[in-house]
Amino acid sequence: MGSNNRNKPCWCGSGKKHKKCHLIREELNPLTRGDLEGYAKKQTSKKVCSVNNLFPDDCSRKIINAHTISKSGSLKEISEDGHVMGAKPSLSGLIKSNGKLGLEKVGIKKASTFTGFCSVHDKGIFAPIEDEAITLNDHQLFLLAYRGMCREIYHKEQNKGTAELMREADRGQNEMMQQYLQGQANSFGKGVDLALRDLRHLKSEMDSILINSDYSKIKHCVFELSEVPKILVSAMVIPEMDFHGNALQKLGLQDEAYDYIFFNCISYEDQGCFVFSWLTEHDEHCSRFIESLLDLNDDQVADAIVRFCYSFSENTWASPSWWESLVKPSQESIGDRLIQGTPLAMHPVDCLKDDHHRFNAMKISKRELRTHEKT
Repeated sequence: MGSNNRNKPCWCGSGKKHKKCHLIREELNPLTRGDLEGYAKKQTSKKVCSVNNLFPDDCSRKIINAHTISKSGSLKEISEDGHVMGAKPSLSGLIKSNGKLGLEKVGIKKASTFTGFCSVHDKGIFAPIEDEAITLNDHQLFLLAYRGMCREIYHKEQNKGTAELMREADRGQNEMMQQYLQGQANSFGKGVDLALRDLRHLKSEMDSILINSDYSKIKHCVFELSEVPKILVSAMVIPEMDFHGNALQKLGLQDEAYDYIFFNCISYEDQGCFVFSWLTEHDEHCSRFIESLLDLNDDQVADAIVRFCYSFSENTWASPSWWESLVKPSQESIGDRLIQGTPLAMHPVDCLKDDHHRFNAMKISKRELRTHEKT
């Protein structure tokens, strides 16, 4: 960069002058593990109530560690000595483990939590799935999807900060590496902005269902389980590919409005269920995704669900004894899936196809594709 560029906007797009941004970036100290851990702590300290916009007068303003998976009704069922197995992905953790991830023991008081609801709204809205018998009625299935959606939006908002951190990762690097890292950060940031654009619309639609109890706007595919499942999950994702390895949606397209699918696994009364849910307006790709899963027999579906959960959600929690019972290659395959979807690895289009690992995580007793007419 010539000296005549000192006062021009920096090439990285920060909006700062070059002399105040990248002119001496190579001379700065690189980010330390302490910097990364400090960032992570700052991000997890964020507190909001996800429905304050809907019921502001009722909000207690006391933000709690809300569970996306019931602690007493589900997590306790698969825990051992008060712990479950889960992934704790972070930039600092990835650096510490040389880009490898595995499952670690986490106390059930912390597993699946996020500071995304006040005490009043968390108890009031989700009482039908926390305090009542699980019957898999329309209201309960919707609430499972709604709570998982709020968590995903909460964490996507955090990703805006991750993009900023990525832009600082080129400190102490040469100019070529600076340009590469800034390109990665900009791509990641644009992806986050696109996702938040879609998620704001999605939440608006889900808020409408919550307020009006109009469950004709949402569909479900329910797999009832004859035993307590070995893994639990609550999340949502854009279905990029189906279970046969066919591409469905390509991420990162500026003008594309994406279809999203919610997925939850819970336990209750010595049994459980795994449910996929999606808005009717997202039927085009979600139905194709579900059809590819329903093509499989029950044992194949059970293994396919495990592959899917560990490929697409860090909010997946497992029984410690189940994890320890897996052969090492199966554990390593899960570790590889945990990396997919991070800045370090994209999802291969065939990642949901059978990889010959047998997980024995759940036993399916019934499957139901549920749609409803407006009443």
